[in-house]
Amino acid sequence: MYEKEEQKLTDFKDRLEQVPLPLEGADGAIMQGLERAKREKLQTHAKRKRTIWSLAAAALIILTLITSIRVSPAFANAVASIPGMEKFVERIQNDKGLSAVFENEYYQPIGESQTIGSTTLTIEGVILDESGMNIFYRVESAVTLEDIKINMPVLENQQEIPPGSISYHSPLAEQDSPKIYSDIIGFTFQDSVKFENLDFTLGLQVKLDGNEIDFSVPFTVPENVKPSIVYEMNKEVIVEGQKFTIEEVKVHPLRVGILISFDPDNTKKILQFEDIRLENEDGEVWSSIANGISARGDIDDGEIIYFIQSNYFENPKELYLRINKMQAVDIEDSYFLVDTDKNVLSHSPQDGRLELIDSSRTGFQMNLKMETDQELHYGIDRRISDANGEPMDTQHTGISTPHDGVQSIDFGFTDNGYVNPVRIDLAAYPNYINGDVKIELKK
Repeated sequence: MYEKEEQKLTDFKDRLEQVPLPLEGADGAIMQGLERAKREKLQTHAKRKRTIWSLAAAALIILTLITSIRVSPAFANAVASIPGMEKFVERIQNDKGLSAVFENEYYQPIGESQTIGSTTLTIEGVILDESGMNIFYRVESAVTLEDIKINMPVLENQQEIPPGSISYHSPLAEQDSPKIYSDIIGFTFQDSVKFENLDFTLGLQVKLDGNEIDFSVPFTVPENVKPSIVYEMNKEVIVEGQKFTIEEVKVHPLRVGILISFDPDNTKKILQFEDIRLENEDGEVWSSIANGISARGDIDDGEIIYFIQSNYFENPKELYLRINKMQAVDIEDSYFLVDTDKNVLSHSPQDGRLELIDSSRTGFQMNLKMETDQELHYGIDRRISDANGEPMDTQHTGISTPHDGVQSIDFGFTDNGYVNPVRIDLAAYPNYINGDVKIELKK
């Protein structure tokens, strides 16, 4: 039953291998906001008759490389039964939670569209739960979509929509259909919500062929959400002298949210949980989300919610939260300072891995020295501010893949008269603590 879908994936993989990729340029493009866009950006608008939730600042830019083309028969059959869904296979198959959504028929077809001029936006379908909404959409035009850009996704409802985060991909027209572009917009709500009214409107600005097209497509979700599964934990953990508490694990169809609070007396700042995961009695793992929002919150506020793939539709006999490897630095090493007027790195982690290459009033470039066969997969910046604590007008940040044991880091911002030195609070850094956290989840 799934040979047709697998053959389409095989053809896609073969075409991908034949496309010459400008890797040096790709590194620069990818690093300009990959991890920054995965972290939350909040924007609240004034409320009138309806509340509008918009996040124009951050787009999730992802280059998806197909490393495996085999999908489960259940998933392939589920996708094959939904017209047009084969275009989304490569965006779904590596997330076990999303695959289970289709296998368990939780995806809801919509089929609403709007045509402006020669361009049509169609909402294929949605996945809605208390934590957010994934909108599957398609853009078709009479012209090729080589230069298409997507801006300003806006979700509207009569009920207040909690502010939150948005993820979507960098547009890439389909090779076999250059006048069609398909993608998924992921809205992650700051707070869990169940809507009484299931009438929504998606607003989306499309830039194409030098023109801006403002779409506004009303749609109705046929069925309301399934209830989330909540595990109240309150389990304190100590790893190499650093304390944190697993407060709550909330399982939604789209994602699992793990609320962790941190002891204010810790001597180190925990930056990332590299291998946080759920694991059942057979060792099956649900790990981090690859294509979407991976965390929400600020460690300086004392707590963060980490998102991983969902096991909502599973019924394990036993289920455990597992953590082994964490990025952590001493408190005094949790930031670095760059004086862009003097071209000086005046403070940085004591291991000497960071090196300032060049700086100006509009940005700077650095190198991060890595161990052999080691790579930092995260953008390192959590917050960028000037000497007065004022946020910088950041244009881009990012990190490259390793080359000869070095990863290049680039920061760009507007010279708005800021005061030096510029301070960068770390979101990630290749220094680790290790433990063996295993906590059973019990209802």
